[in-house]
Amino acid sequence: MIDGRCVDGRARRLGACLVLALSSALPGRTALAEPPLRDPVAAEALFESGRKLVDAGHFAEACPKFADSQKLDPSPATLLNLANCTEKIGRTATAWATYREAASAAAAAGRQDYVASADRHADALVPRLSHLVISVSRAVAGLVLQRDGAPVEQAEWGVSMPIDSGPHVLLASAPGYQPWTTRVDIARDGLEVTVSVPQLEAVARPDVRPPSAALTAEPGSVPSIAAIVSPASNQSPKGSTQRVVGVVVGGLGLVGVGVAAGFAVFAKNKYNQSLGDCLSANVCGSEGLSLRSDARTAGDIATWTLALGAVALAGGVSLWIVSPRVEAPKPSSRVSLALAPTAGGAALRGTW
Repeated sequence: MIDGRCVDGRARRLGACLVLALSSALPGRTALAEPPLRDPVAAEALFESGRKLVDAGHFAEACPKFADSQKLDPSPATLLNLANCTEKIGRTATAWATYREAASAAAAAGRQDYVASADRHADALVPRLSHLVISVSRAVAGLVLQRDGAPVEQAEWGVSMPIDSGPHVLLASAPGYQPWTTRVDIARDGLEVTVSVPQLEAVARPDVRPPSAALTAEPGSVPSIAAIVSPASNQSPKGSTQRVVGVVVGGLGLVGVGVAAGFAVFAKNKYNQSLGDCLSANVCGSEGLSLRSDARTAGDIATWTLALGAVALAGGVSLWIVSPRVEAPKPSSRVSLALAPTAGGAALRGTW
């Protein structure tokens, strides 16, 4: 509805040839490789259904009708109605961008009356636009930012970008680093909010124990390694101990895989619940955004838990496979080794 009345349904068909032009009208959009499936009959029916809902004041229900109609049969008239409907439900930035897209489509169709109407409404929204600045001071390699599930391109970092008021979720991730997420609430129109993304923390790696003191003695000393290789009658075979360690590590890996599966199911359920509060893939109400935030957090936990579990499982299997099968020496056998310096370096001597 523009200027208090809907654009005639017959006029919307004038923009049917503009799908490629419309796909690149907004920043961040790329031209479609192939035109979408066209269905003018269904598009017209959805358009009329949207008009009736607007007349009844049901704007939240009307917006998806206009959006689906636009997908099936693009038209500047449909875009104008979609922009007006989006403005009515308080998504000021989305409405402003849609008015601009409608002006571009109308200009391509030669409808200067639509161009003037779209420009007038878009200009009226400019003072009410809220803006979000995402500041990245120290970016790690492979850093990826997402806002409400949509990627934030590097060119947008540090730039004041129009945004709808309400809650939003930011996520930063990179290979080998712990993900970071935060919730941003834009309380009302006309605000500018800046969010600083901290440097991500590297994922903790297993500690590496230092070499034994017996093998790092000062030059010239003759350390005995008898403490490392003790009489066989007082210890278990090395292979047996290594296999036990392999079973324990592999068991922990299986537990990690099971936990990851649980979080993955939880994330999927939360995402499915959010669909009831979302107009499209990236346009959701506060409840939908909260559910998607929970889904993303659970998904991140599942990813890292699965990775750690897989590593542990593989390590346990490897320990089991490579463990030596050696019979224990007789109780009377004794092993004694010593490291002695020589002219060229050192020599290992032993008796048994």
